[in-house]
Amino acid sequence: MKHKQLPSTYKADTIASAMYAREVEYFHYDFDAKNFEHLIDNAPTGANTKDIQERLESTRAQMVAVENTYKALEAQITDQSEHEAAVIRTTKKRKEDEIRADK
Repeated sequence: MKHKQLPSTYKADTIASAMYAREVEYFHYDFDAKNFEHLIDNAPTGANTKDIQERLESTRAQMVAVENTYKALEAQITDQSEHEAAVIRTTKKRKEDEIRADK
C-alpha cells in the first residue's frame, strides 16, 4: 500500500520513539536485576532465594529480548541524519507532553 496521509517523517519518528521506549524498558529491567542480585548476595544464611533467583533469570531473559528488539529497530534506519533529526523531534515532543501533563 502506498501511504497517502502519513508524513515522510512518520517512520523515522516511530523508530526513534520505539527505540527510546526500549531504552527505558531496558533501564528498568537492569535496575531490577541489580536489586535482585543485591538481595541474593545479602540474603540471611538459610534464606530461600530461589524465587528471587528465578525473577533475576526472567529479568535477564527480558533484557535480551529488549536488546534484540532494539537491534531490529536499528536495522530499519536507512538514513542516519534522518534518524538523528527524528530523535530531536521526538525528544522535543516528549518534553512538550511532559509540560502539558504538569499543568
